[in-house]
Amino acid sequence: MKKKQTIAIINLNTPELVECCILSIRKHGCEWPIVVFDNSQDLTLPAGDELPARTIEAHPFKKRMKGVKVIDNTKGQQVDFDKALQAFPDRHKPHGEVNLWGSDRHMMTVQKLWELLPDGFILVESDILVKADISTLWREEYSFCGYVQKQQRGNRFGRGRILPMLCYFNVPKFRAEGVNYFDPDRSWMLHKGEDNPQNWYDTGASLLEDVLEHRPRLKGLHVDIRPMVVHLGGASWKNATLKQQAEWLKQNEELWSKPQTGN
Repeated sequence: MKKKQTIAIINLNTPELVECCILSIRKHGCEWPIVVFDNSQDLTLPAGDELPARTIEAHPFKKRMKGVKVIDNTKGQQVDFDKALQAFPDRHKPHGEVNLWGSDRHMMTVQKLWELLPDGFILVESDILVKADISTLWREEYSFCGYVQKQQRGNRFGRGRILPMLCYFNVPKFRAEGVNYFDPDRSWMLHKGEDNPQNWYDTGASLLEDVLEHRPRLKGLHVDIRPMVVHLGGASWKNATLKQQAEWLKQNEELWSKPQTGN
């Protein structure tokens, strides 16, 4: 049976970015169904990374768009992050609290999407615009198709990862090998101690480790996605102001805007 080809985007208070991301996907030729998993909620972020303490108000995705389905997790209906994080009372704050363990929340969300979209999907981060037809990443002979970062800059243990920015996941292949996207024992700052090796698995790091462990059954394909995307980065916390996002969207308007029609 042919697998259902789907795009998945996670929204955390960035609906304008999500809308333009979708428009850029459509503009560059991919008409597949799109699922928006909406994690939007009020966030109170502590000071860190040269940023002041601040509050970000919930900003869910409400735009109705053809071929786009929204999965509402704004009240923890699918994944209750507060409850999930309480299972780790010794979680390391200096590197985790700055964005409320955003990497772990991201991994938990992708794990849920593996459950909800069992045929697999192409994950597209909300703060990118695409410059090419991303359907070319759907390669069912591979376990994943995306960018392998061999060593994450600043990672104390030099761990590499599969970047979540734009990546195809062949969920059936991973499920057959018993591999998950979120592994609580290999996560980001969920355990005690800055020197704890369990704490230095950013988004996609444990997955890369498992792919390498399960070769050749989980053979993946590294693709240089940089020519395919423009990336804002940190839109849910570091570049969270509407002004920053609007300026970035304006700078890259040609990637998502519809052509003007004459009278």
